[in-house]
Amino acid sequence: MVRIVLSRAILRVSAGFLVGVLVLLAASLYLSELYTNEYQRLSAAGDVEGAMRKVGLAARFNPFDADPLEAQAYLLQRQGRYQEAERILGQAARRDPQDFMPYLALGNVQMYQLNDLDGAARNYKDALERNPKLILGKTSLAQVYIRQGKLKEAGKVYEDLRETKDLTYQGLYDLGRIYVRTGRPDGGVKTIRMAQRRVGRDLAAIGQSGQAKDMRSSMDLAIADAFVVQGEYEKARRVVARSNAEQAPAILRLLNSDPERYRASVDDSAIY
Repeated sequence: MVRIVLSRAILRVSAGFLVGVLVLLAASLYLSELYTNEYQRLSAAGDVEGAMRKVGLAARFNPFDADPLEAQAYLLQRQGRYQEAERILGQAARRDPQDFMPYLALGNVQMYQLNDLDGAARNYKDALERNPKLILGKTSLAQVYIRQGKLKEAGKVYEDLRETKDLTYQGLYDLGRIYVRTGRPDGGVKTIRMAQRRVGRDLAAIGQSGQAKDMRSSMDLAIADAFVVQGEYEKARRVVARSNAEQAPAILRLLNSDPERYRASVDDSAIY
């Protein structure tokens, strides 16, 4: 009998403890949501410091959600505090290991702000492990490879995107220039011309025909580069002569005076 009474008492205490834990958890989640809303209001009003305090509290009251930490990292980047943002995004990734977003954001900070290309490549790959169809992750990884000088690896990523019809005109342009620099200038000409057709259509559709014209002019010069690599200097001259690009006259002078020197400059030039 005593054992039964004791067992019931222990069960009541355990149940009470569990209810207390659930109440505290609900209160913490409510406060986290409240502070998140305050963060959004202050951030929209331009009060970065106030928003930082609120989102920090939101992250503290909800230790399971990566979103407040990602928001905190965004505010840190607005303040130019990139290494702190990197640290916070690392915490966000550990909070929710299956979420691809912290890895993508971490890669962006490392590539564009900290120049940590190896770290960026690693985190973009981590994002793609969690979301293999992430187009932005693939294009970002290709950009890292380009910056690392791994042009063939970048080309493979872009070719995979082209197979799934997910390659943008900028990706086509990059792929064409990669072909030019990796011994396939004929493929480069064909791919860059495809990019020219796409850029005119895509940018005109959103009312940016002026930008499309500038982009096509840059692509003309890239096509001329491909002809130069093939040793077809006369074709290159004709393309440059027709171009409206600002640097076209200087390039034409160099092509006329020292085409081999220009060819060497193409081989050594970066894509980004």
